[in-house]
Amino acid sequence: TAEALWPLTNITMLHWILLVLFPKWKPTMTLSTIIPIGYSVLYTLTILSIFPQDDDDGSSFTSLEGVTNLFKKPSNVFAGWIHYLAFDAFVGRWIVLDSVEHGVSMLFHFSVVVPCLFFTLMFGPMGLIMYLIARKMLNVAK
Repeated sequence: TAEALWPLTNITMLHWILLVLFPKWKPTMTLSTIIPIGYSVLYTLTILSIFPQDDDDGSSFTSLEGVTNLFKKPSNVFAGWIHYLAFDAFVGRWIVLDSVEHGVSMLFHFSVVVPCLFFTLMFGPMGLIMYLIARKMLNVAK
């Protein structure tokens, strides 16, 4: 059940801790790939187990009300949460990989990249936009 699998969502913290504290450590890039792939597999299995649903409760992707109805079921909320975790983790990984490839200092990492990672973890696209702006400013400064 979704409730039984919920503790697996906490594994994501290992991913984020590695990205924040050990961005240049070689195993970080491997481990930060495995965790979101694991979530992607879990998401796929969850979706396959809950869809198609024969419920006639107005659930659909074609209206706000339909999507709201989808998220009234715990298994669907779990699938949605795993979806967020997987994609945010991949975005966070890309941010760190990109910053390392651009040779940013650890000072830049902790003062600029880490806040972007926090916002990516908490608010997804907002953290990505913050990083892209910081990246552009860094490129202009060079």
